[in-house]
Parts: sequence; C-alpha cells; structure tokens
Amino acid sequence: MPTSKKDYGFLSAVETAIRHYHMLDEGDTILVGVSGGPDSVALLHSLVTLAPKWSLQLVIAHLNHQLRGATADQEAAFVGRLATGLGICCEIGSRNVAKYRSEHRLSLQEAARIVRYAFYDEVAAKYSASKIALGHHADDNAESILMRLLRGTGPLGLAGIHPVRHGLIIRPLIGLTRKEILAFLELGGFEYMKDRSNLDTKYLRNRIRHELLPHLKERYNPNTVCALNRLASILRDEEDFWDQEVRRTLQDFVLDHTPDRLTLMRRGLSDLHPALLRRLVRQAVLLLKGNLRRFGHVHVEAVARLIAAPSPSGSLYLPQGISVVRDREEINFSLSPIEESASFEYRIPCTQTTFIREIGIFLKLSVCDGSDVSHPKDYPPTTALFDLAAVTFPLKVRNFKRGDRFKPLGLVGSQKVKTFFINQKVPRSKRLRCPILISGGRIIWVGGYRIADSAKVTQKTKKILKAELLPI
Repeated sequence: MPTSKKDYGFLSAVETAIRHYHMLDEGDTILVGVSGGPDSVALLHSLVTLAPKWSLQLVIAHLNHQLRGATADQEAAFVGRLATGLGICCEIGSRNVAKYRSEHRLSLQEAARIVRYAFYDEVAAKYSASKIALGHHADDNAESILMRLLRGTGPLGLAGIHPVRHGLIIRPLIGLTRKEILAFLELGGFEYMKDRSNLDTKYLRNRIRHELLPHLKERYNPNTVCALNRLASILRDEEDFWDQEVRRTLQDFVLDHTPDRLTLMRRGLSDLHPALLRRLVRQAVLLLKGNLRRFGHVHVEAVARLIAAPSPSGSLYLPQGISVVRDREEINFSLSPIEESASFEYRIPCTQTTFIREIGIFLKLSVCDGSDVSHPKDYPPTTALFDLAAVTFPLKVRNFKRGDRFKPLGLVGSQKVKTFFINQKVPRSKRLRCPILISGGRIIWVGGYRIADSAKVTQKTKKILKAELLPI
C-alpha cells in the first residue's frame, strides 16, 4: 500500500471529493467498475486503502464488450487476478455489444455505455451495493466538455460529468488529473493494462485528448483542464438552480399527468422567455420518457414553434415514440400516437402545392404531357402518376380512416386500406400519417405506397397528373 507523502496527498484528494459531494456513507457496499486501465485501477486501490476507515465492503465488476478479441480477454484475466490478490469478490461478465448496437441502431460508444451500465446495475443488485464507483477524472471531464461544445450543446452539456449521478453513480477521482493518477500508480508500484484503442484518433474523444487538448494547453492556457472543470462546476450549480425553477414553473401549466401522457395548458407558455420555454419542453419529455436521449435542440425548437403557432391544432412525432399534439389550448405529450389528434383533411381545388402541416409534408400537383414523363416505375414511391382524364377536381387529401377501401393497382377487386397496410407491413405509427388522396369520393392514392387501378396511366393517356410528396 502507498506510503509516500504524494500517495497520501492523492488519497486525501479522493477522500475530500467523497466528503464534498457526499458520495459515501459509512458501511456502504461499493461496486467498483474496473476495466483494468489506469483510472479504474487507481480508483480501486484508493478505495481499498480507505475501506477500513469508512467500513466499506467492495465488489469488483468487469465487462468484456467482445469488441477487441484476445486483448479484451487479457484485460478480464488481469482484473480477475487483481481481485484475487486483493481478496475482493469479482464479477466478470461478457456481452455482445456489436449485436446490441445493430439491434438498437446506436453508435458503438452509446451501445457500449448502455450495456455496461446495465451490467453494473445487475451486479449491484446481486450484492446489494448502494453505490457504483467509476474512474472518471478531471481530464475525462475536460474532454467531454470540449466534445459537447463542438457539437453545439447547451448549459447542461457544459456541466460535464457529474461527480454523483442519481445518488448511485459516484466518481471519487473527478478532481484529479490523468497525470496525478499515473504518478500515484507509479509510486505505489501498481500494475495496470493499457488500452491501445485509446490511441486511435478516428474517435473524436481521442482526437480531443491527443491533439486538441494538448494544443490548448501549449498555445492558450496550460491550466485548460482546470479551467474547463471550473466551468463545469459553476454550470452544475446553475443547472441545479434551473432544475428547481423549471420543476416549480412546469407545475403551473400541468393539466393532467399519467404514465404515458402529460397535458399542459398552452396559455402563457408562448409568453415565456425562450430559455425557460426550452427548459420546460425538455422537462416535459424527461418526465414522460425518463431520459432525453436523441431529443436535441432541433426537437425542442419544433415543439416551441408548435406552441406558438397561430393554428389551433398540429402534431409532431419525435424520436423514441414521443408525440406532441396541440389541440387548441392544450399541449399533449404522449408516449404513443394519439389517433384523434393526428387527423387532417385538406381540399385541393386545382393543381397546386399543399402543405400538410400535421405530418410536415408538401403535396405538389402538376400536369404534364404523357410524352414528357418516363415509366411510372422509374419514379420513387413518393411520386405518383395519374391519367388526368380519370381525375375529378376538387381533390381531397386526408389521413387514413377506418373502413377506407380502394382498388390497388395490379390487384383484382377492392381492398380495405387497413388490410393493404397490414400486407405491406406498414407500422401502426405511420398509418395515421399516410396521406390519402381522394377524387370524386374514391381513393386514388395511398400516398407513398400505391395508386388505385382506376386512375392509372394507359397508352391512351394524353395528360398526366403528377403528385409528389416532398418533405420540409
């Protein structure tokens, strides 16, 4: 165990962070996430030294992500030996992160993080651990802040890595630099593994770590890491204040709140300062979904525009199943599509471009000579060609309704649109958003999928009506 003054200074800094952020209580069982790298190994040895003073029980958790072959196996073996040498219980797991990433369409880093934290939760539950300790430090925090800054984050992103998350995740090394950690390991004679993937500059974090941050230190401020961590600390306090204010203000607008729906009173929302309105929108989604993953600034602004729009109705379909529907003076956030609020109907008196606000699509109609267009199969599904002589204006475009029938091109007899959707494997969430084009009371196009046989282009067609669905 360490004996030098520098080692004790390191341990003192760890304990100071623990006390300052109220990370531990005496007698806690702590799950320590150990990858085998220098940060997690330094964290483990620090907690082993402090354990008697705090009456702590330690458990080690290591996850093999199945991404680096033999290297990952060597790291798992190293952690196992380390745990045995220290006499600490150790759980070593293995998960196919690449498969999880593919199934859930995530980035590799996000998939790895989700799978890893789920594993930690499992092990923590098994050992009744009250805290999960991770080895993030000041340099990690600085890198994260720069990454988020380059992506255009808001104040919450600039608040960096939180020392304590949800009262469960703790980061005792958050105030220490990578240089201090390596010095502690060297003085203590502690072995650790080196992850070569941390040198690969194809990853943004690694480019920031090995290129941008050293450049900032050398050319602008040698204390860049300290400055960025100070910024994060200030913004965490700011965000804590804002969080309390937003929660209090949001309650003034809540009309109804169930597990899958949150209804807000519109009156007064559009009069709020844009900064407060954006935070209220984020808080509404957070209350409903439990996280803000994939819910970015562009989505927040879309909801704000819906709230402020002069039209009394409208709807948005946001990532991960969130629907936001305005119904006059109510704003409904829902975890599932709301059929009644998704309805729309527009009269089209002549060839023109119609904006279907509820689904964010333009329907463009134009007329051309039969000789000026190629075969219908040469066009994408979002474009349809009709024999103008078989079409009667005014047309109507509306959403799908129960009982709708049409005669799909190429099929004998009519068919329910619902049956057509089922056969085409159209998700329920997309059915209500599908524009149905109607002529003379008959459906001539299930927008984006199939036209009706009665309006098809033939060799006798002289004039063609061209319909195009165009996104904003």
